[in-house]
Amino acid sequence: MNDVNSSAFEELSLERLYEILRLRVEVFVVEQQCAYSEIDALDSEALHLWIDDHDGLASYVRVIGEPDCLRIGRVVTRRDARSNGLSGQLINHVLSTTDGPWVLSAQAYLCDWYTQLGFVPSGPEFDEDGIPHIPMTRAAT
Repeated sequence: MNDVNSSAFEELSLERLYEILRLRVEVFVVEQQCAYSEIDALDSEALHLWIDDHDGLASYVRVIGEPDCLRIGRVVTRRDARSNGLSGQLINHVLSTTDGPWVLSAQAYLCDWYTQLGFVPSGPEFDEDGIPHIPMTRAAT
C-alpha cells in the first residue's frame, strides 16, 4: 500500500502543483478528448491528496468544502498506474479522515465502483463536456 499525502493549497510546492495539473490535463483533456479549460476556479480551501509511486505522481483527488457537505473532486490516476487500487485508497482515506456527508459527480461508467464505496445516486444522469455523469452522495457515518 502506498502512502497518501495531503496538503492545503498554499502548502503545495510549485513542482507538485505542476505535476497535478499535468496529470489532470493528460487524462481529462487529452485521453478523454475533452477540449475545455482544465484549470478551473482556484479554491484555496481545498484539501489536495495524492499518492506517489516510483514514477512520481500516480493518483490525485481534491476535497472541497461546501455549505452542507464535502465535494470529492475529480479522481485521476496515471494510465500506467491504474488497476492498482490507488483511487480506492484515496477515496477510503478521504472517508476515514474527514466528516461527511460527501458528494461527487461520477462518470456514469464508474457508478458501480462508487456504489461499492458506499455512494448512492442522488439525481439523474447529466452530460458534462460530452461525458455522462451521475451525481452521487454518501451519508456521514
